[in-house]
Amino acid sequence: MNAELKIELSPHQQELLLRGLRYVRSSVALEMIDYSEEVEQRRRRQYAEIDELEGLLTGAGPRAAASRA
Repeated sequence: MNAELKIELSPHQQELLLRGLRYVRSSVALEMIDYSEEVEQRRRRQYAEIDELEGLLTGAGPRAAASRA
C-alpha cells in the first residue's frame, strides 16, 4: 500500500499537522510498557514513520527530519 497523495497546504495547515506529529512522537515516547528488544524495535519503526511524514510536510528528506529529532 504505497499510494501517493499530493495536496497543497497553507502554512497554518502545515503547522497544525507538524504539531500533531510532535504529539504523536511524545505519545510513543511516553507509552508505559515493559522494555524489551521488540518494544524498542517497534518504537524505532514508529519514530522512522513519524520522521518520514515530517520530512514530507517540511519538504526535507526523511534523513533531514530524523537529524532534527
